[in-house]
Amino acid sequence: MYRLLALAFTAIAAMGALALIVAPRPDSAPAAASKHAVRAKPGAAGDTPGAMVLKRDASGQFHITVGVNGSDTRFLVDTGADLVALTEADAEELGLLPGEDAFQPIMQTASGVGYAAPVVIDEVTIGDSSFRDVEAVVVKDLATNLLGQSLLRRLGKVELQGDRMVIRH
Repeated sequence: MYRLLALAFTAIAAMGALALIVAPRPDSAPAAASKHAVRAKPGAAGDTPGAMVLKRDASGQFHITVGVNGSDTRFLVDTGADLVALTEADAEELGLLPGEDAFQPIMQTASGVGYAAPVVIDEVTIGDSSFRDVEAVVVKDLATNLLGQSLLRRLGKVELQGDRMVIRH
């Protein structure tokens, strides 16, 4: 548990930097953003066999919808985050919301103290790959779920190619 909280320090630092990026832009409608959340499928790379390719959305970010404990959940792919991070709303929907006493102050941000609680996701499914016991944190006031390195490094190699993110197993 202490290891998760230590890792969360770095994750929250990345999230603080992302706060301005992940906030919805006034010129983009929520419906437009949600249609860019690609459901991860193997072989979706076209000219890149055996890989998944995500296209940069209108906000300049890469989003993906993956299975979390059997439920489709939308994430921002964040190669700078150490951990998978869940919003409180999604954690509650997934049955992963810890009690209020589990949230710890883990860092000082520009907007105040950042609070998070460690959780372990039973199963995450991306394309044909399933991962068990994925370390994550639930972060208070987080705007969007983050798919961080605790899962990305288990998934394979992640490359940026212009407006494409290629994930190879």
